[in-house]
Amino acid sequence: MSVRNQAGNLPADVKRRLARVGFTLVEMLVVITIIGMLMALVSVAVWKALERANQTKIIVEIGQLQSAIQAYKEKAQQYPPCLAQINIADRKVRFMRHVQIAFPNSNYATSSGTFDTIRNNLMAGNGVTSQPYNYKNAAGDIRQLDLNTLDQAEAIVFWLGGFPTPYNSASQNSIANRRIFGFHRDADAPFRRDALVAEGLDPLRYRTDPMYQFDETRLVDNDDDGWFEYIPMAQRGGAVVAPFVYFDSDSYTTASTGQGSALDISIYGYPRNGDAGAVDLAGQFGLAVPFAAFLDPQNSSPMRWTNPEGFQIICGGLDGMYAAPPETDLAQAMRVVIFPGGQVYSRATVYSEQEALSTEEQDNLTNLSNNTIEGARQELGK
Repeated sequence: MSVRNQAGNLPADVKRRLARVGFTLVEMLVVITIIGMLMALVSVAVWKALERANQTKIIVEIGQLQSAIQAYKEKAQQYPPCLAQINIADRKVRFMRHVQIAFPNSNYATSSGTFDTIRNNLMAGNGVTSQPYNYKNAAGDIRQLDLNTLDQAEAIVFWLGGFPTPYNSASQNSIANRRIFGFHRDADAPFRRDALVAEGLDPLRYRTDPMYQFDETRLVDNDDDGWFEYIPMAQRGGAVVAPFVYFDSDSYTTASTGQGSALDISIYGYPRNGDAGAVDLAGQFGLAVPFAAFLDPQNSSPMRWTNPEGFQIICGGLDGMYAAPPETDLAQAMRVVIFPGGQVYSRATVYSEQEALSTEEQDNLTNLSNNTIEGARQELGK
């Protein structure tokens, strides 16, 4: 039955009903606003889930590195030294003491002189049966590896993997290949490099296997000294990313007589003060220092270190930074975080003062917790 009248037009009430079938402009705007809010909420949830997933990847990797260092200790009877000491003489003796334990057949003496002999052999070769460990730097120049420049980020790669593949003019192997070369299989001379071409072509016959399978795409040389650093698999940082840093307990308890001893702030941060490029690197990703376990504001030497009999692995987190880049001298800019409480002590301030965690520090990760620094602090309700 038609609803039209005799003139063929729709009645007024029908016209009004039909006019209300669509959405008004206001209704459309309300719907769009609601959809936008829902999308924003979903985006935040997705971003947080991805961030947590990336943090979990780093936590797992830190755990794997920790297990590898623990396995190294079981084999060598000692944790490897991180070589954090600014005093080069102390660093040399610490290195040789460990070499004598880790490579007992080598019969190296625990002296600075022995360190210098090994260093010279690495740089210049030893007679007709060995070659130097050369590398190609960022400018394309051929340089020689120098044991004096091995630092806390490079030590974890060195002890678990060995030397980087040396540059060879014939095979064109270079630092750009990002390959681990291991130590020599000759138990009497683990730092030796043969003059044999076969050593480069078939390293498995002459070189030791790594104790950790480093992803070669994440081996970097931030300070351009030929030694590798290792960066996390999940980063949102820039071109220069803060690598994993390793601190053995000897490096942060040298002045201590035990776990309960209070320590001065004369600790050895990374990048190591005085090294070439240290200021530039610290300006890009800040300073990494070991975490402390206790702070007494009334004590002029307030710190007791976390994990005093073991080691600490520190990662800059997803932002690729340890802390806010220092604007002053590195020695004065060192900051120590009380873990997991979150209080911060800075050498540049009065002992009784406490600073807040910087934004860069809050997402840092370590082998001390399965959470970020900020997350661990919140778990304590601080």
